[in-house]
Amino acid sequence: MSSLIRQTVIDKTSVPLLKRMLDLSAFRNKLIASNVANATTPGYKARSIDFNSELKKAMVPPRLKIEQTDPRHMPLKGASNSAPDVELAEPTVESNGINSVNIDSEMANLAQNSLTFELGAKLAGSKFKALKGAIRGRAL
Repeated sequence: MSSLIRQTVIDKTSVPLLKRMLDLSAFRNKLIASNVANATTPGYKARSIDFNSELKKAMVPPRLKIEQTDPRHMPLKGASNSAPDVELAEPTVESNGINSVNIDSEMANLAQNSLTFELGAKLAGSKFKALKGAIRGRAL
């Protein structure tokens, strides 16, 4: 896709935010899957992200366009595509006694995350359908 089209059409819509929403949801899904897979690993600490705060970070327009030109450079903090901050959970009364994983909580998080991803995918699909209609000169 040409840079001009991306700058004038795509970047001025909600598409970048929806992309970040889907990326965060996919990342969160990997964390939940890792937590479930390690439910019986002694000493494992469940990991998660604060989805809402990470999405809010993406809603703030970047002041500078930051680009990492070499993988050996320091990671880009504050960039909209930077990796989310991962939090470690401490064992609670509800955890399994071996580690900090609460399987019931993880399954609820998985269900919620699936709904979030599905919503983001539907919204993105609707946005692209509207853009396609606008390009073809059709009203919705």
